Amino acid sequence: MSTLSTQRTAHALRHFTLCGALWSIYGPNATPAAALFSGYALSIGITEAQVAFLVSLSALVGLWELFAFAASRALARRRRLMVGLGIVEITSASAVIFVGLIAPHLRFACMAVLLVVAYAIGHTNSPPFNSWLSNVLPDEVRGRYIGGRMFIISITTMVYIFLASTWLDWQHKTYAAFAVMFVIGWIAGILGYLLLLATAYPAADEEPPENPWRSLRLPLRNHPFLLLTAYFTCWTAAGSMAGAFYGVYMINRLQLSYGVIAIYTNITLALMMVGYLAAGSIAQRYGSKPLTQLLIVPAAAVPLMWAFATPETYAWILPVACLINGFAVSGLGVSASNLLYKVLPRGEGNSVYFGAWAAALAVGAALGPFVGGLLKSALPTTVTLGGMGFSELQVIFLVAAAAHVVAIILSAVLVEGEATSPRYLLGQFRGNLLYMAFSYGLYAVARKDETRADALRRLGRAGSPLVVDRLVRGLDHVSPQVRKGAIRGLGEGRFAEGVEPLVQELQDKESDVRAEAAMALGQIGGAQQHLFTALHDDDPRVRQSAATGLSQLGTPEAREALLEALCEQPDRTLFPTLVEAVARGEDLRGVAPALEGLARLTAPVVRMHVIDGICRIIGEKNHFYRLATADDLAEGRMREKMMARIRRLLSRVRRADREQRAALRELGAELEHALDQDRLGDFADAARRVATLVEGMAEAPEVARHAALAIRLYLDQERPPHSERELVVFLVICLTSLSRNVAG
Repeated sequence: MSTLSTQRTAHALRHFTLCGALWSIYGPNATPAAALFSGYALSIGITEAQVAFLVSLSALVGLWELFAFAASRALARRRRLMVGLGIVEITSASAVIFVGLIAPHLRFACMAVLLVVAYAIGHTNSPPFNSWLSNVLPDEVRGRYIGGRMFIISITTMVYIFLASTWLDWQHKTYAAFAVMFVIGWIAGILGYLLLLATAYPAADEEPPENPWRSLRLPLRNHPFLLLTAYFTCWTAAGSMAGAFYGVYMINRLQLSYGVIAIYTNITLALMMVGYLAAGSIAQRYGSKPLTQLLIVPAAAVPLMWAFATPETYAWILPVACLINGFAVSGLGVSASNLLYKVLPRGEGNSVYFGAWAAALAVGAALGPFVGGLLKSALPTTVTLGGMGFSELQVIFLVAAAAHVVAIILSAVLVEGEATSPRYLLGQFRGNLLYMAFSYGLYAVARKDETRADALRRLGRAGSPLVVDRLVRGLDHVSPQVRKGAIRGLGEGRFAEGVEPLVQELQDKESDVRAEAAMALGQIGGAQQHLFTALHDDDPRVRQSAATGLSQLGTPEAREALLEALCEQPDRTLFPTLVEAVARGEDLRGVAPALEGLARLTAPVVRMHVIDGICRIIGEKNHFYRLATADDLAEGRMREKMMARIRRLLSRVRRADREQRAALRELGAELEHALDQDRLGDFADAARRVATLVEGMAEAPEVARHAALAIRLYLDQERPPHSERELVVFLVICLTSLSRNVAG
């Protein structure tokens, strides 16, 4: 664990992110495989095969890290020396801009020497830097921090490449234009190292061995580390074999401008940014191994797609390849880094592991371009495979795709405790993933609590289990709006994983989101017993939410609990909610207690709310609001049609004897005529007689009986002066339910 305080840890991690962003500006100028460096090299006469050998040579220098780790321990305690060497590194790599001024036959050798010096110093500094970062980085945020750091680096790289490419095209790729680009990269790289002087370094948790060379045996005894190193080395070799020629292929074979190349590069980087954020959370929650197994296959498909990119097809193949490559590379990078930090010991002693890791990767990163360069020199310009003609670079892409098979096999034997299976992880990729990505982006850029809350709710609506971790963390946000948004997201997404944290919120008497938690538990369908308890909570908002939540559960136990609570005639704040909750299940037993409680209410709006619930209990879901919200004329037209239908239905009842049928026909006509004349007393009296008649019918359906009961109980109540419209609306709807069911 880090010995730094929380504040100093956060400060150091922020510096590491800023260093990475600054070095990402310098990086394209010092990476032979990058399009900007390749373009400069080609412009001064370096051949395509020589570019590949430069890529291989630069990677091979990583072997030095296996021997530099001992010296690097001293650098960790002498940061000024580390920074001084870093400045030499940045200057050496940036000095390749002067190679264009010397004799052509010396350019390749001089460029190689400068890159070897720069990369050797970089690999000397790399172990202490990585050890420094690993000792500062807390376990509980490792995956998310790595993803976030890479996200920032990708944004910076994307912006720089776009601006640099636009600049080069505008200046027609002149030597002076490349010189400006290299100077900017040199300044940014040096600033990145100077920033380390102000970055805190924690005390080591363990003392390094007296003889550092003996510690070289430690990585060989770490089985998980060896497997991870073997897998990543093979993937690096396969990927770099093709990657060394991507820039060359676009510049020389597809004849693309730097602006177009920047577009394709930025497509990759944009997906990498999304991938870094997503992969960090996924690896933290589900494990790195299953993520690796899922992404290594599409990573193998990328060079295969490049093999079929021609001047006629590249316009649609390359964007797809860049999209897949961006997400796959970012996810594989995050998962490998996260898994590496898991298998390494803490303290300064882990620098030997970083040295061994870098050396192994150097072999892979060098071997791939080296083999590619040999193939480039050995293959004819055109190769026929399966009746199709391929250029030598396309054949190299095919070989690189096939080389991924070894990495795919090794990914299955990686060691990681508490990781899910690839099948399980794949099953989490459901719901609206594009909407999820948009919502993640919205939350990331939000500056207002309202926007953050809305973004979290949108995440829940996306319906993907991948968002649960983000929503659960939202429960601890300082803003109550954001906490409510997170709870609503868990509820609307119906995530079973959210039940436990929501129960904790519900049971916390000091929580200000208990009501929202109860509602969300009902939506998810869990913690039924806790909702039963919440029905009797001291907080009226919690009681109301518990009632609504239980109604959403819809279980027999929930319906019984709601009916029991309704029969207890609770206070007026809970009563309307209980009626509505019982109405969701259309439990006819709720008619009598609902009407009994209605007699205690005087507020017109609340009474109409309860009446709406009673109407829905007897099967009339739509009529109430249509009548209650219509203006007078519209209501009159609807009542006229409904009364005509009631009269017709009552005139053809088949469940009654002859005398009852005759009485119902007569009463139907009387009802219609009385309401047409606005004789409300006669209308109510006729409705009561219809209800009494139906209740006395032996074969009347239960719904019709309860509709009749509702009419009778309602008319038995003493109504306030404002209830004339209420009376008409309620009786017309009850008569509709009664006549429809008794005539059915």
